[in-house]
Amino acid sequence: MGAKKKAGGGKKKAASAEDEEDVSVDVFYKAYRKKCTELGVDPSKIIKQKYEEYQEEGEKIAKFHLWEELGWAGTKALMDSLI
Repeated sequence: MGAKKKAGGGKKKAASAEDEEDVSVDVFYKAYRKKCTELGVDPSKIIKQKYEEYQEEGEKIAKFHLWEELGWAGTKALMDSLI
């Protein structure tokens, strides 16, 4: 037979993951600003506004509705940052 697992072994990892602060939005926006600078484009006003709302209200960004033209460099900056 196989080795026995300790009871509750996976629960400790899940609990510690929930206790950690989610910084994914901050990491995305930092990477996005850096990519925009590298590619020589201005950051999207809509993304900047969504990030500022996130900072004030703490509500995570679930989706973007971009109505402004980004161009190839702006699109590349956005997609590379999301990766």
